Amino acid sequence: MMRSTGVRLANCGISAVRTAGRPSVAARSFSSELDFLGSAPAKSMKDPSSRALWEKILLEVPKIAGASEIPKVGPKYEGLLKFMDGLEDSLKAGQSAVEKPPVTVAVTGAAGAIGYATLFRIASGQMLGPDQPVILNLIELPGAMNALKGVVMELQDCAFPLLRGINATDNLEQGFADVKYALLVGAKPRGPGMERGDLLKDNGAIFTKQGAAINKTAHRDIKVLVVGNPANTNCLIAATAAKDLSPTQFTAMMRLDQDRAIAQLAAKANAAVKDIDRVIIWGNHSANQYPDIHHARIGGKRALDLVKDDAWMKKDFIPNVQKRGAAIIAARGASSAASAASAAIHCMRDWALGTDQWISMALPSNGEYGVEKGIYFSYPCISRFGTLAPVLNLPVDPYSAEMMEKSRKELFEERDAVAALLK
Repeated sequence: MMRSTGVRLANCGISAVRTAGRPSVAARSFSSELDFLGSAPAKSMKDPSSRALWEKILLEVPKIAGASEIPKVGPKYEGLLKFMDGLEDSLKAGQSAVEKPPVTVAVTGAAGAIGYATLFRIASGQMLGPDQPVILNLIELPGAMNALKGVVMELQDCAFPLLRGINATDNLEQGFADVKYALLVGAKPRGPGMERGDLLKDNGAIFTKQGAAINKTAHRDIKVLVVGNPANTNCLIAATAAKDLSPTQFTAMMRLDQDRAIAQLAAKANAAVKDIDRVIIWGNHSANQYPDIHHARIGGKRALDLVKDDAWMKKDFIPNVQKRGAAIIAARGASSAASAASAAIHCMRDWALGTDQWISMALPSNGEYGVEKGIYFSYPCISRFGTLAPVLNLPVDPYSAEMMEKSRKELFEERDAVAALLK
């Protein structure tokens, strides 16, 4: 076993402790220290490449330890190689013994731009961690199943070690069967001349069916992230249809707005994104959201004390974050895809694994900050052990209260527009 502060080859009496950058060596005679291996020649090693690796290690260990060279011939050397080969088997056995069982993740709209961009990051471990195997349930409309076959082939071709299975289907109940994490990405886009109310109703029918299927076949501890717009009200519809599950098992994605806000603040302050925290998105994922930096910090210091530009905050920062999606569509002729997928991964990761950062998440309102029950409203949240809770009792200045009220009002108007789907 090798360590940064010293080297020890177990049971062989080779050790070195580094002091002041140089090894202080206590090396013993190899002829006596290898006696524990016995005198019988080792059987041929099962993998010639393993032997080459162990020979290389044995060649380097004395150099690191400052000891004399290990003899390269004879039964004791063969015995040492055999011992190291057995050690490798023991380590592998230990790793397999503690391996987590795979969990099933469902993604709707899996052949679409956002769904496609999420799948490879989920399969690589970026969402649930580098030690969590996953099975992917990919859900699409019947007309997109051929495209989905191509997505499946690409996932297979990546040979992700954590990916233990792929199921492609256009059947919602099959797609959500035993699913613990669901990303509801697929939604009907807003077409030319379409009123927002019509979009809400069309998507409402989609998310009612998805919520009902989740309720019927998904794992009872499922976490559901609604990405498809209008996300907050689609989330409300899906959660209402899942009558046997808790509304707290559903959230609408606000993380893209938070990530956009952090990036804008970092650019203004010439700061690193990693040094910024406590940026908040209040309300709805729409142009009436409220990106709030009154509580934000840069390197632990109050952001507004460093930026000191109220005009920039109100005339540039807030409108830019609110309308960023439209700006991207105007620039590239298509809506956000990679950034939305990245936000979905970050959002579910922090929900599932926890984080010490404030994260903006749409929760079922319960009177917090004057928002009565009945909608999914974005709050600053903390996440621990798979549970979300809003950060309470933050001071709200009159300007912030006005901005939050606009978003609250819009969400209740959306709720009223789909009231027939909430019974």
